[in-house]
This record gives sequence, C-alpha cells and structure tokens, in this order.
Amino acid sequence: MGANDTANADRDADGPAFQPVFENRVRFAETDQQGIVFYGEYFTFQDEAVSAFFRAIDYGYDRMREDGWQIHVVNTELNYRAGAEFEDVIVNELRVADIGTSSLEYEYRAKRKDDGTVLADGTVTQVAVDTETEEPTRIPDAFRDAVAAFQGGLETDGYSSR
Repeated sequence: MGANDTANADRDADGPAFQPVFENRVRFAETDQQGIVFYGEYFTFQDEAVSAFFRAIDYGYDRMREDGWQIHVVNTELNYRAGAEFEDVIVNELRVADIGTSSLEYEYRAKRKDDGTVLADGTVTQVAVDTETEEPTRIPDAFRDAVAAFQGGLETDGYSSR
C-alpha cells in the first residue's frame, strides 16, 4: 500500500492524492448497540493511519528521536459520513496536506473497501518539538523529502519538492 499508489495525474485539485496506508477489518468489539462502528473507534483508526504512514515513508518514531525531535498531537477532527458494520474492511488513507516550520497537518479518509464509500474523514495536526526542551522545532528536510517521495510532491512554507 502507499508509495504513490495513485498516479500523479490523479492528484486532488487541492493537494496530493490520498495514499492507502493500512486496512482493518471491523471487529465486533468496535461496534455499538446499533451494529455500526462506534464513532470513537475512528480516532483510533486515524491514529493508526498516521503510524502506518510513518512506517511507509521509513521515518518512524525511533528515527525522529534519533534526530532529536518528536511530535505532539495538538488537534484532531473527524466527520462521519456513513456507517461501517462488523466484518467490513476499511481502507485508511492519509496525505500530508501542509507542513509548516514546526507543524504538519494530515488529512485522513476511511473508506469501505467493498464499495469505496467514505465512512469518515478529518484532520490531525501535530507539532514537532525538540526531545530535550519540548519546545517547537523545525521539521527536518529528510522528513519532508520522505513525505514528498511517498505522496508525489509537497509544497509548503516555501519548500517545494516534486
């Protein structure tokens, strides 16, 4: 999954194409009394998508720490579009929509694999901080390059890579 699965010609008008980063099958424990995925579970799916994205670009949490920085989530939002049921397979997609000096915003989308229905979408905003001072720090070019290579480009804060 990922690695620019969607051709650059399919880039969304407002940025790079979403990249599928992981799939999950809805477990019974993730459903509510109505038989659909409990809304709070999508925050877990969203978080898993960010972790899978880091693995896909080969720049995980260990490398961040080695490079002297880490990330903190400062905002997350989700919009619910349709219900998923027990045993549905969900394709979790992500793209980096913006990288500032020390912040980055991901756009997330969860789709039912069988029919492509968007189940939920939203954003996650993180801030890079120095591991020693916990103060905001600049996101390294190596991370920016890895993101750009994976999703077919990146244009933010005067940094351009395609």
